Amino acid sequence: MENELIKSLTPKSISVILKLFSLFFVLSCGGGGYDDAALYNPPSSTATVITASNLSVTIPENPENGTVLGNIQASVNKGTIQFSIISQSVSGALDVNISTGEVIVADSSVFVFETVQSLTANVRIISGNVTKEITVTINLTNVEDFNIWSGEIITFSKANGADPTLDSSQDYITDNVIITRGNDGGQFYNIVVESSYDKDNSPVGTEWALGTTDEIANLVFQPFRAATGKPTNAVGKNMVLHLIADNIYLSVKITSWAKGQNGGFTYERSTEN
Repeated sequence: MENELIKSLTPKSISVILKLFSLFFVLSCGGGGYDDAALYNPPSSTATVITASNLSVTIPENPENGTVLGNIQASVNKGTIQFSIISQSVSGALDVNISTGEVIVADSSVFVFETVQSLTANVRIISGNVTKEITVTINLTNVEDFNIWSGEIITFSKANGADPTLDSSQDYITDNVIITRGNDGGQFYNIVVESSYDKDNSPVGTEWALGTTDEIANLVFQPFRAATGKPTNAVGKNMVLHLIADNIYLSVKITSWAKGQNGGFTYERSTEN
């Protein structure tokens, strides 16, 4: 029977059987140049991408050494990142935490408004062999020049769904700053110079800090989102708003913040003396 089966095989059939046997032998022995790990774990084709934003803050002059001035917002799609200062306008003035991106006062003696009004640093962010550079800007204010509005506290509200282009939906603070909020789930914006919000910069022309005007000499002012993390975190907290062009500081406390695409909010703020 076996002889008859062998006799019935054609040369082509025998060749196919031999090739299959050879392939089975190679795979079972792990030879022939095949990489078992590569078969089951193909190399990733995703490139490393670092995302980061420039940091700009305003602080009173004469901070103490070690004061944290802000945190560089950066992320990477895989792996970890490290931070380092590669140059700065005043040597030795600033330092950066290598792993967290916190920008720190290294030499407080140079933070004198009469000598310098702003300091800059170029920071390199590294992940493996990929790098990205951003700019840190620290603006100084003269402690004696604070113009604080400490007059009557008023309450401003924008109703859910109200048209932000209507005067009734806008808090007119000065000619340079009129605060409102759109109905697209975003944050405050300054309708004098913006038609909608920008997450990193709105409201343009303003800076914010958690705290009270009594603490103003020790507060660090940043864009709204950087100062709060997200608007809902600020509800019920004391804040100080700096109107940059007018150089005015006023107290603000957000008391309600509508979620979803409603655009409603309420806050209390101080007025001119």
